[in-house]
Amino acid sequence: MMNMTTGHHGMMDMTTMAGPVAKRHRMWMWYHVEVEDTVLFKSWTVFDAGTMVWTCFVIAAAGIVLEALKYGRWATEQHLKSHQEDPNSRANFWKRHIIDTFYHFWQLVLAYILMNVYMVFSVYICLSLCLGLAIGHFIFASRTGV
Repeated sequence: MMNMTTGHHGMMDMTTMAGPVAKRHRMWMWYHVEVEDTVLFKSWTVFDAGTMVWTCFVIAAAGIVLEALKYGRWATEQHLKSHQEDPNSRANFWKRHIIDTFYHFWQLVLAYILMNVYMVFSVYICLSLCLGLAIGHFIFASRTGV
């Protein structure tokens, strides 16, 4: 059984009645600097500054990985174009298309996961995600000429 109530200052609390002690999980509706958060999964709970620091490093690394995937997609396309004798042949089209679809799928999965992470609305987590994306862009976009 789960109750959802609007509690103190309009913050939504989800109370799970599972046993003698009720557990509360906060769902913030605005940007905050509180350290107590749940990120993506109930088991990924930020409860102190040390946990927040490693969470921010993981999120920043995920942002860098997203930019690396974008670069990998571009670099693979460039490599396939330059090493094919007849880029307009049907076999080459399907090979390029399947590889591009593979990159596109993983890029979307990671982007949507990171969107959900951003929606935790923790200022620290949001800034670390933006910083990771910016670092990834700095590292990988300079190689594409964009």
